Amino acid sequence: MAPLLGRYGLVRTPQGNREGFVLVLRHLYRRLRRYRMWLYVDGASWHRGDVIRQFLETHRRLHLEYVPPYQPALNPQERIWRRVRYEATTNRWFEHLEATWETIQRTTHSWSPQKIRRLCHIT
Repeated sequence: MAPLLGRYGLVRTPQGNREGFVLVLRHLYRRLRRYRMWLYVDGASWHRGDVIRQFLETHRRLHLEYVPPYQPALNPQERIWRRVRYEATTNRWFEHLEATWETIQRTTHSWSPQKIRRLCHIT
């Protein structure tokens, strides 16, 4: 099964597990054919294991780096998620999950590249 692409380039998978993570890795590998990639991920169980190791062995342009446990400051997605929660979902009620997803996509799509760099502490 292929990952579902949202309107704004966000990738959704049917489940948040190793197989879903491999779908995302496969999608990135195809989309960024001319690039060597380093992804920084946390130590979640679905980011590790034989399935992931085998995928990386056959897809040499892709490298995973694991951030140390309990170090959210080293994980830019934590800062992004904190900001999107504040801007998109704080004090809001959503009738269904799809409405939440659409609001999050609209919020992140409205951000400038400068804002994203600032959130990720990239100069």
